[in-house]
Amino acid sequence: MRNAIREKLVESICELKGHVFEPFMAGPNTEKPYVVVTIGGEATTNMRYGFDLPVRIWPYVERTSFKEVDDLAKKIRDALLGKDLTTKCGLVFRLRYVGSGEDFYDPEWDALTRRLDFVTNVVRGG
Repeated sequence: MRNAIREKLVESICELKGHVFEPFMAGPNTEKPYVVVTIGGEATTNMRYGFDLPVRIWPYVERTSFKEVDDLAKKIRDALLGKDLTTKCGLVFRLRYVGSGEDFYDPEWDALTRRLDFVTNVVRGG
């Protein structure tokens, strides 16, 4: 799933220049803008044979204006919402946007960001 999300963002948002990372890959010297994708923690749901899987996407931009975060967040939502994403194993899934966190300035990375929250449904294997 992570690679399918990454590929869709890279394909859809040229200004990222391929800079879509897992959490440990980015750092204070990473060229901005970039995106960090985290996946994890099964969430309870009413699905009898499945669960919700949260996907969190963090767009990082230079310390200029949160308008740049807004613009990049919109591009991320536009790239992912209503789109079929396919894993290398052929699993097709869609992300649902469920909201965002607060504007955040990261002084260590000298960057502006805001968490974007998505979720997808996953069927348990038997």
